Amino acid sequence: METHDSPAVGLATATRRDLATNALVLGAAAFVWFGWAQEGPPPGWSPFLAVGSGLGVALAVVSLVTMLRLRDGSAMSTRAGRRTYGITVGVELLVAVLGVVALSLAGYERFISPWILAVVGVHFIPMARLFGIRLLAVAGIVLTVIAIGAAIVGGVTEVLPSAVAGGIGGLVLLGFGLASLSQARSAARTA
Repeated sequence: METHDSPAVGLATATRRDLATNALVLGAAAFVWFGWAQEGPPPGWSPFLAVGSGLGVALAVVSLVTMLRLRDGSAMSTRAGRRTYGITVGVELLVAVLGVVALSLAGYERFISPWILAVVGVHFIPMARLFGIRLLAVAGIVLTVIAIGAAIVGGVTEVLPSAVAGGIGGLVLLGFGLASLSQARSAARTA
C-alpha cells in the first residue's frame, strides 16, 4: 500500500492511518450533525437522532484507537500535504463564515445548516484527492445534494432545514465513516 512518502499530493492510494483518521473525523462530525438536527426535529425523530449521536461517538472512539495503532504514514507527513490541507480548510472556513453572515443579514438563518453542510460536502472533494480516499469525494457529493434538499424542504414545508441536513447528513457521515474504518481495519489485517 502506498504511504504518501513522496512530496506529491493526491496520491492514488490511502494509507491505513489516513483511513482511520477519516473515520474518526466523520464519526465526530456525525455526532455534531445529529445534535444539530435536535434543534427542532419532526415528532418521533429525537430518539433516533440521540442513537445516531451515540453511534458517532462510538465510531470516533474506535477509529481513534485504530488510528493510534497504525504507523503507516499519512498525506499529512509531507509539506505539500500539510499546505494543501491548510489551504483547503482555510477556504472552507472563510466560505462558511461568509455564507453564515450573508444568510443572517438577509434574515435567512434557518438555512445556515444546509449552507454549512454544502460547504463541508464540497470541501471533501479536494480532501479525497489529498488523502487518496475516493469514498470521501462520493460522501461530499451526497452531502451537497442533501444540503440542497434540506434547503428545499425547509423552504416549502414547516420542517426545519437543520432536521433534514443534520439527520440525513449525520446518517451519511456515519455510513461513510464506518466504510472508512472498515477499509482501514481490513487493510491492517492484510498488511
